Amino acid sequence: MTIIRSVLVAAGIALMAGTALADQAPYPKDQAALDKEYEAMQWQEVAQDYALPASHGRIHLPQGFSILLGGDAERFVYLNNGIEFPGTEAVLYDDNSKALIDFAYREEGYVKDDDWSDIDPVNFLAQMKEGQHASNPERVANGQDAFEVIGWIAEPTYDSTTHVAHYVVEMGNEQGHWANAVAVKLGRAGHHEVTWVGDLDTFKASGLRTLNLALDSHAYDEGHRYADFKEGDNVAAYGLAGLVAAVAGVKLSRA
Repeated sequence: MTIIRSVLVAAGIALMAGTALADQAPYPKDQAALDKEYEAMQWQEVAQDYALPASHGRIHLPQGFSILLGGDAERFVYLNNGIEFPGTEAVLYDDNSKALIDFAYREEGYVKDDDWSDIDPVNFLAQMKEGQHASNPERVANGQDAFEVIGWIAEPTYDSTTHVAHYVVEMGNEQGHWANAVAVKLGRAGHHEVTWVGDLDTFKASGLRTLNLALDSHAYDEGHRYADFKEGDNVAAYGLAGLVAAVAGVKLSRA
């Protein structure tokens, strides 16, 4: 499949996230089995609305993009990384830039944003470096290359109008360096972690524009938006600054 081949030859890519899934099938034993799984995945290319049932949202797929949904999306991210990232609802592929954008949903309650001034970029970066270093042995065991967090490309910022926080970090190993651009988009009952992944040159040329296009294509359904919060709703045990600082795992694409 053309999409899969393009993804597999893209430069190394990275992202942040969470804990293991108990029901994820074991990693394929050889390249033939891995290729077979990739080829069976159902990428869709029609520019239309695609529902995201778990988060009560939708994505209107932009022209020139393809989308992978549900279990295929979650499996794809696992196969690319060698570690599991639960909550993945969709993966978008931009045919023009050959970059991936991952949508992962966490239903952990309404996240208040009044602690944003508490964000500490220095400690946050140190936490990411430590978390990535700790995850490398599992990646290597599943046939992936180890890599490290290098530093900030753009420190965390927050747009209180759109309820989206952004940051960008540089990742790298002996094969090269790449960008990991993360957006945390807040909803009424949870939040999405939306991540653009690609090489540094592509990021400089189009990364933020492509990430913002993907963010604009996504919407929570009426009644499930951040602004729809009502007294009595479940409120997360952490604020936005704490949430962003906790988004500290890393994803990788096979080169």
